[in-house]
Amino acid sequence: MRLNIGSEIALFNSNSGEWKAVIKKINKQNIIAEVLEKSSNSVVEPNISLLFSPIKNLNSESVIRQSTELGVKNIYPTFFQRTVIKKINLNKFTSYSIGAAQQCGRMSIPTIDDYQKLIHRVDLLSNCHVLMFDENLQGETIQKVKSSTLDNKTEIIVIIGPEGGFEEQERQIIIKNSKTFQNITLGPRILKADTAVIAALSLTFHYFS
Repeated sequence: MRLNIGSEIALFNSNSGEWKAVIKKINKQNIIAEVLEKSSNSVVEPNISLLFSPIKNLNSESVIRQSTELGVKNIYPTFFQRTVIKKINLNKFTSYSIGAAQQCGRMSIPTIDDYQKLIHRVDLLSNCHVLMFDENLQGETIQKVKSSTLDNKTEIIVIIGPEGGFEEQERQIIIKNSKTFQNITLGPRILKADTAVIAALSLTFHYFS
């Protein structure tokens, strides 16, 4: 839909909430709008984030969009030994998350970190509760994870590995460097990476948000 001077729009951010506004001026670089009234208050998102391996074709776009809709706070694209994608376009990833936030009515946009190798995530892991979804480890059902061990002030990171799975060295890096570590099963079937992301996040938000 093409917007013109006089069109009403919604402006939002995670601090101020959502506001109704009207466009006053349009040029090639920006839009100037006048705020009319507040529509709704801001919402504090759960302290749940995603660390995942980018995947080929449009599957990474699906992961960004759907994890935004579910409410993740931060997204950490991470390069594993079996990751196929060598480079990502952070601008595109950000545009996917903005579009998803607008579509679902979310008033915040997840922070998308730079693309880094797993070894450079050690400091991050050491300050977080890690829920790893690895079909090659003997995992517990998420119902058995004690919520008392996952305090609200500490970031929970859901980890989904690359197509083809984790290397043993990567498992050990994650296990040894996490503040707390739990491996969670997604059931008896081996899921595609993008399907596993949505299943894992859905379970995590259901039990810990």
